[in-house]
Amino acid sequence: MVICNKSFKNMKWLLLLIFCLINSCGNKADYHNKEGLYLYSKRKFDEAITEFKKALELNQRHYDAHFNLGVVYYAKNMPDESIAELKKAIEVNPNEPKAYYNIAFAYVVKEKVAEAISEYKKAIELYAEKKDKKEAEGYLYLAVAYSLIEKQEEAFTACKKAVEINPDLEDGHYFLGVCYYKKNMFDEAIAALKKTVQLNPKSEKAHSILLAIYDKLGNTEGVYEENRILKQLEMERRER
Repeated sequence: MVICNKSFKNMKWLLLLIFCLINSCGNKADYHNKEGLYLYSKRKFDEAITEFKKALELNQRHYDAHFNLGVVYYAKNMPDESIAELKKAIEVNPNEPKAYYNIAFAYVVKEKVAEAISEYKKAIELYAEKKDKKEAEGYLYLAVAYSLIEKQEEAFTACKKAVEINPDLEDGHYFLGVCYYKKNMFDEAIAALKKTVQLNPKSEKAHSILLAIYDKLGNTEGVYEENRILKQLEMERRER
């Protein structure tokens, strides 16, 4: 009985030691991950990569370190490396949507639009489960991806879904306006673009398309007003 108790106590100490070691490594991994984020915010990408790799040396299943490393690789225009790290993040946690969302951007850079669309759809599904408004952004980028391969109806449908989920999504209304414009539905395009400038009066891209539409429709008053606004915005930009 004494021997059993002694063995049990030794096992308890061993487990405690292992726990402390794991916890210590985990804390150090978190530290390097945070350092990497700080360096990334300062656009010191190479130093950030070093810190994220240090985090992963301590904890190979550190989701955020894999994810953040993938983001930095994307920022450095290294899409293959970005995809590889983001896939590792997905292996660690397949229910977290942000890696799918970001891996899609890398696929777009590589002109693998079909793969990007698949990843956006996965992200949208997971954001929807979480009731996260980034679901709307997912639909917006899905719309952009569809437009890149000339699937205009799918782009239009996805964009409408984006603004339905988040009526305050500025770029959603802008791209919806672009979709209407491509379909020669000018009244609807004007309405969507006016919603864009209501959300952001300094949206030069929205004012530029409004100018093009008014010019096409022969609306001289509209052309004059949009020209005035664009000149004012250009002047403000130069003064900054």
